[in-house]
Amino acid sequence: MVGSTSVLSLSQKSQIKQIAWHGLFGGIGALLLLAAVSLVVVNALFLGWSDFWHYLGRPRTWSSLWITIWTAALATAISLAIGIPAGYALSRRRVPLSGLAHTLIDLPVMVPPAAVGIFLLGVFKSFPAAELSTWLGLQVHHAVPGVVVAQVAVTLAFGIRLIKASFDAVSPRYEAVSRSLGASLPRTFFSVSLPLARNGILASVIVIWARAAAEWEALMLFVGGIQGRTDTLPFAVYLDWNGGILGWSLTNSLFCVVIALGSMYAVRRLGGRGHVY
Repeated sequence: MVGSTSVLSLSQKSQIKQIAWHGLFGGIGALLLLAAVSLVVVNALFLGWSDFWHYLGRPRTWSSLWITIWTAALATAISLAIGIPAGYALSRRRVPLSGLAHTLIDLPVMVPPAAVGIFLLGVFKSFPAAELSTWLGLQVHHAVPGVVVAQVAVTLAFGIRLIKASFDAVSPRYEAVSRSLGASLPRTFFSVSLPLARNGILASVIVIWARAAAEWEALMLFVGGIQGRTDTLPFAVYLDWNGGILGWSLTNSLFCVVIALGSMYAVRRLGGRGHVY
């Protein structure tokens, strides 16, 4: 009788410890969620609904949103055009001096975006980029093309890593079977590799787009801010803050939060959580 009571007591203690352990981590998660919700709600209350609707009705708010959407989309398309073949090569091929190659590819991810903006400024002030942009009639300073260049420079390495992770999740055996059945390398890539990595790549597209839409540090140093021309939403937040227009700055900030929330929800729905994010 004493033995069974002792065993029961040990079992109860074990259950209590498990509940306490899971409760600890669950509580931390709940606090983080509460902090994120409070961040949005408190700022919305601080702004006030009257000011929010006022700035929501101003054309420049929607102009900044539109500039953000289409420049980030163009930057994402360019990053994909480079990132898909680069990510596949890193996933499936042995690259000469792989350690150095991986380090150089990851460098823009680790370097502050402001430093990337300075480097871009130096590149486009020197040969051959300066002559090439003049020959093409491409203006990057205080112009929309510069916005896209900065967004690509910041997101490209990030995109390559995400797409590589998508291809890493696909077993090479499927490609080997396709090749054994006589399919060429291009046909195997487009018929087997890309479809199997589709969800991961689509999730990568959303993350790359959201990261491009959130960029402003490189824009500030490389492009410069002109209202109605280069002021993407995060850049507009900075410009309005410096101009003392706090209500407009908070309104644009709430737009940025909505974009981030929508992007992450879409990533989760695509099943990218296990492979990409």
